[in-house]
Amino acid sequence: MKRGLFFFLSFFLMVIPLHSEATYITDDMRVMLRSDAGTDRRIIAMPKSGTRVEVLEESEDGWSKVRLPNEKEGWLLTRYLTPGPPAKEVNARLKSENEALKQRANTLSEENVRLKRGRNDLQKALSSQTQNAKASKESYEALKKGSSEYLSLKASHDKASKDLATKTKRQAELEEKLKALQDSQTLQWFLGGAAVLFVGLIVGFMSRRPRRRPSLL
Repeated sequence: MKRGLFFFLSFFLMVIPLHSEATYITDDMRVMLRSDAGTDRRIIAMPKSGTRVEVLEESEDGWSKVRLPNEKEGWLLTRYLTPGPPAKEVNARLKSENEALKQRANTLSEENVRLKRGRNDLQKALSSQTQNAKASKESYEALKKGSSEYLSLKASHDKASKDLATKTKRQAELEEKLKALQDSQTLQWFLGGAAVLFVGLIVGFMSRRPRRRPSLL
């Protein structure tokens, strides 16, 4: 009885269930997954290096019970397990990630160049628009000044034209009055001359008339 109990305790200590955790098959090899702990047990699978397995139990004699990704369970030597992915797999993944990062860096570099080119184009366009706006403002100010001068000149021209029209009308009126006055003076001179001539004729006629001599009776 004691001997049976001792055997049971020894077997129980040798095979200790562990918490489920992910481990990996070590580098560059295929290991034999057996139906039970021991090299004489039946081989049920040969997972390759890098296969992720779930450790279910470990024994003190260097064997571990694992579960494969396809849910198959079996025993293999613990020395073939590693707590992390194999270095080859890690290196391959890191190399792939490095290539992806390089490609991403090249893409970002090209994008940076494109953005710089776009920024330079925008700066040139902004500078050109600023110059155009400045030129437009100067043209507007010149036009505004020219318009102001034009309006001032137009007002002066209109005033001068109005004054000229008024003076022309006044001159015409004065000329008409002067002509009327001249016509009146001419008429007066004509009438005066005619009167003088008429008086002269009468005087001459009377002076040529023979005088009667007084009779001596």
